[in-house]
Amino acid sequence: MKARPSDNLLRRDAAAGVVLLALLVLTAWLYWPGTSGPALLDDVSSVLVIDNLQDNPERAMDAILGDDSGPLGRVLSMATFVAEKLWLGDSLTISKRVNLALHLGNGLLVFLVLRLLLGHVRAPAAPVLAALLAGGWLLAPLQVSSVLYVVQRMAMLATTCMLLALLAWILWRQSLARGRPRHVWLLLAVLATLAGPFAKENAVVVIPVLLVLEALWFECRDAAGRVMPRLRNAVWGSIGLGALGLVAVALLRWESLAARFGHRPFTLEERLLTQLRILWDYLGQLWWPDVQRLGIYHDDIAVSTSFTEPLSTLWAALAWGGLLLLAGLAAWRSTSGRCFLAGLAWYLLGHAVESSVLPLELYFEHRNYFPAVGLWLILGLLLAQAMRLGRPLVLPLLVYLGVWVGWLALQTSPLAQLWSSRPLLTLHQLNGHPASPRANTDMAVLLADAGAYSEARHYSEQAFAHSRGERVADLALRNIALGCMAGSAIPAEEIERIGRHNPQRPVSSVTTLLTLVRMLQDDRCPGLDRVRFANHMASLFLVEDFRRRAAPNIYFSLAVLENALQRFDMAYRYTDQYLAMLPDNTRGQLMQLHFTTALGKVAEAEALKARLLEKQAAGELSVGDGQTLALYLEPEQD
Repeated sequence: MKARPSDNLLRRDAAAGVVLLALLVLTAWLYWPGTSGPALLDDVSSVLVIDNLQDNPERAMDAILGDDSGPLGRVLSMATFVAEKLWLGDSLTISKRVNLALHLGNGLLVFLVLRLLLGHVRAPAAPVLAALLAGGWLLAPLQVSSVLYVVQRMAMLATTCMLLALLAWILWRQSLARGRPRHVWLLLAVLATLAGPFAKENAVVVIPVLLVLEALWFECRDAAGRVMPRLRNAVWGSIGLGALGLVAVALLRWESLAARFGHRPFTLEERLLTQLRILWDYLGQLWWPDVQRLGIYHDDIAVSTSFTEPLSTLWAALAWGGLLLLAGLAAWRSTSGRCFLAGLAWYLLGHAVESSVLPLELYFEHRNYFPAVGLWLILGLLLAQAMRLGRPLVLPLLVYLGVWVGWLALQTSPLAQLWSSRPLLTLHQLNGHPASPRANTDMAVLLADAGAYSEARHYSEQAFAHSRGERVADLALRNIALGCMAGSAIPAEEIERIGRHNPQRPVSSVTTLLTLVRMLQDDRCPGLDRVRFANHMASLFLVEDFRRRAAPNIYFSLAVLENALQRFDMAYRYTDQYLAMLPDNTRGQLMQLHFTTALGKVAEAEALKARLLEKQAAGELSVGDGQTLALYLEPEQD
């Protein structure tokens, strides 16, 4: 008895479900060791600062609304961190496991989106092919730094919203094509699109990706293959208006965009040139990874100063130009060519925010979390084209793809193990990027924690040698902090190095200074004369031209130092400088209230309390700020 087509379809879907489940379990198993790893970079400022919420749940909204990572505050991402700490506990391991669960959920969404897209073009064995492609996306080593770097939940959650928006749009437009539109799917697509930027702002790229998929993959056609005029006009009109808007912004605001790169060791033009090389490197690291180079530190990448410096910039530009030209010609000639162009556009548009004109760092692996789906879609399309050459090719090609996904898993396994240990990860980063300032700094900290101060200083000096514009004072501050960690005596000349070079603006790193100040505040530097250090810093920064001398947070950090020394008059002067630069800053006003109270400046203290009470009445103070202010208010009389 001959099998019916519906039976074959059910068997393929069942096989796809088994394959996908196996790949999800494999992903969880490989990543699990890495969830016990350390906090890194922005984990400290964005995640670890959310603490003790179970004892102080009233501060939950402060944490949700208080993040300043982006213009929208990323409240959706911060809400997940807060909920996790309230209900699951305050543990970095829990945070990483939540990230892993989110990664698995995103893998399921990738499968559903690819299944629908490949099904639309009638790819042979589309369900199993989509499952293997989703497995490749899940298990690619390039994804490890997104999953195990806790703060990148922001990128992952933004991808969740984008995938939900795409999935809902596809389901809506399929119902529209059949003549029975289900607008609930359109509503879900709109809601997911609106939610995405509140996880991370780059989620806005889902809009052009969605439009391109509709224009090139679905071609705005109904189930019978007829063009739907209203949908076509809306889609192509939106694409045209968007393109014109981008051109207008580039022409009218180029100078202001370029001016925002003043704090970077590269210009806007250099960043764009460098991205031509980086986008190829991302592609190679996704499909044929060099695991030794993978990690969160890529601050050693060479900046392209022109098309010929380095020469690889020219080859990268020509390769992109050639690929886009061929894709355009293919799109003009055939439906499969248009689908290929749609996948390529997905990858490039996915990088349109973080790899274009914003003054961000040059290279981060997590930027590929969403764009990489477009590359796996291209691979699926190419395999589908090959499968159409003959039925006997279907099974071997699926097996080859499965073997490749397995090979990627073998690369991911040891990488996830490295992420479970700070020493192992530090050594891995340094071996893969010996010229990375951050990797050398991490090695210095690791050695200082082990008491090896001279060796730590060596790597600190290496970090300085490889840096792009780090100042001698920042090096001296780091060396002093390393001495504190190692419990060693601090050479007096380290203090004297601060301000010897670039005396008009000696310190550039607020983080390095604040780290040292916190150590001094906790009395963790027995080998340092704290008063001598504070006096030296005062000679540099308590000056008339203080506005040019440092950023506001430098003065805030020095006020914290003087407060630890109980030299409230000096701390008052620093906070006065801080408020001169940021006049209505609540944090500065609260600190100045502390110092005016300690110094008996009654009138000024009363004025500060009055201003802060006005802010509180207007709802401008956080719960924590209000609790701090309450410490300085007169108790109510019975």
